[in-house]
Amino acid sequence: MRKIIVLSFDIPRNKSTLRVNIWRQLKLMGAELRLGSYWTLPFSIKNLVDIKNIAKEIKNSGGDAEIIIGEKVV
Repeated sequence: MRKIIVLSFDIPRNKSTLRVNIWRQLKLMGAELRLGSYWTLPFSIKNLVDIKNIAKEIKNSGGDAEIIIGEKVV
């Protein structure tokens, strides 16, 4: 099993620019979109710091974000 970081978020509809910026940041980091609403990355301290910064940006803009650290089983 490998350790992963999962980010799930919700951005208000009127914040489309923020949504695109977050999507671009995640793609540049190498994150993969899973099941339509969960972005996953391999665990590393750098990835965790970057994901925390993205979650903070989302929350500061009126959205909601959740970070989960776990192990990929399947």
